[in-house]
Amino acid sequence: MNIRRVVVVTSIALLGVGVLAGCSSSTSSGSSSSAAASTVASGAASAAASPSGTAGMLPPIIVTDGQKTATAKVGDFIDIVVKKPAGTTIDSKQTDILQISQAHQDGSAVFNPGAKALAPGKAVITVTNPDGSTWDINVTVVAK
Repeated sequence: MNIRRVVVVTSIALLGVGVLAGCSSSTSSGSSSSAAASTVASGAASAAASPSGTAGMLPPIIVTDGQKTATAKVGDFIDIVVKKPAGTTIDSKQTDILQISQAHQDGSAVFNPGAKALAPGKAVITVTNPDGSTWDINVTVVAK
């Protein structure tokens, strides 16, 4: 009976070690990835490879409802938090500085509108709420 118990406990322990080993991250060189952001909006969040070879996401620049200014670095993603993402649209005429991402739904996940900072400069994002009201965000993008 005791031998059977030792075999069962050992088997469970080895199974646990195997599961943990399968969850470890890859260390192959040159690995990098892009991660969906809700922001992070349209999945345009940036990811940068860390020295260990694993990818790490940059945090988004959060702009709250009604905020008038924001500053971002090239490569940053700007997440515009709105009360009602469905029906809210954004626009910017400075497409060389900001890449706009509209609010959208993917399955049960709802993503806010946002923008990716492409180049240094100044841009204006106009947010149009579902009720037709608008507000502008003056964005300054700086070099990394």
